[in-house]
Amino acid sequence: MDKDIWLSRLWNEWLMSPVKSRRNADAEVSGLLMGMRNRHGTFTTNRLHAARRLTGPGKVRLWPLTSYAGSFTPGISMMTRPNHKSSVKFLLPSEILKVPTGKGTMWSWLKGLWGSTGGLYFPKSGYYLTMIVSDAETSRITRNILGRTGLSWSVHRSEFTLRNHEDITTFLCKAGMTSGALDFEGMTLIRSARNRANLASNYDTANIARSVKAAREQMVLSERIMSSGKLDELPEKLREVVMARKLNPEASLEEIGNRLSPPVSKSTVKYRWKKIECLLENQHE
Repeated sequence: MDKDIWLSRLWNEWLMSPVKSRRNADAEVSGLLMGMRNRHGTFTTNRLHAARRLTGPGKVRLWPLTSYAGSFTPGISMMTRPNHKSSVKFLLPSEILKVPTGKGTMWSWLKGLWGSTGGLYFPKSGYYLTMIVSDAETSRITRNILGRTGLSWSVHRSEFTLRNHEDITTFLCKAGMTSGALDFEGMTLIRSARNRANLASNYDTANIARSVKAAREQMVLSERIMSSGKLDELPEKLREVVMARKLNPEASLEEIGNRLSPPVSKSTVKYRWKKIECLLENQHE
């Protein structure tokens, strides 16, 4: 599956995911708002999917499911500036921002926070699920809550990141995006298999390149020996190696070893060529 299509489906699943209870709705709204910019009770986001999740149409809306719905009505406004993303503002009392205490509400809170601050990225190697919060207090609260998840978060200032694909899958499942988690697991398996195939191919290519280079160098050495009349001065085992290379200019060291009588290993052939090089260097000196 194309990663852009998968990400679009994942965000749609986040947007449309059901809410188990009023307590979960309260927690998710709290996480959602705490991830937004907050100035004196005015919460601002340029993520329209986060705004839709809070007060959007039909079953998407969280607000009617909260315990605050009968007491407060969010003041909503949208601002659009040329060459800038549209942003949505919510006017709400800060007392609705509550830190979750139980594990059930903890994951709802994290689901909301990720919706307003998070992302999932596919660099050339690995995966990154991130959340970047906007202020020091939210960062402190987030750090404490993430410590209770059992996942391996890395922290840099106010940026929280998961790099292990198993942890990312767990996060998506716990945050109610089960279909996205299953698709992600499938994508990681395909990517891993493709990477292993590429690695094996690169390894084979490198081996071939090294073999060709060694054969060329040994052919040059063989030509030097034969043109200088030094071949008969070499021990018999070394002469055999030189002649085998001369007759088989493109053969690998292993193939050269198999053509000798008796056959010898690749490492033995390599050792004999080193000896030939040393003998020639000493004679040259």
